[in-house]
Amino acid sequence: MAELSTHNPEFDIEASLQGTAQTIHVKPDETSDGVEYFICFKGDAQLTQIRLEGKDTWAQLWGDLSDQEVQELGKAITNHK
Repeated sequence: MAELSTHNPEFDIEASLQGTAQTIHVKPDETSDGVEYFICFKGDAQLTQIRLEGKDTWAQLWGDLSDQEVQELGKAITNHK
């Protein structure tokens, strides 16, 4: 697992959640079968876990964000990469 953090460093993004621009800390991770997903934090609190499903569609694996907020986070992650 140490190799994962070397190849997928954590980063911060700006995204609009609940109508307010916020800084979100993103920690990339992988499932046991190698599918990449992203754990998103606001401060110390975990907000959600999302992954890219298809070309431009993001799915929430864990959390209570609206689909619009999930897509906003996904877009910011895509733009960061």
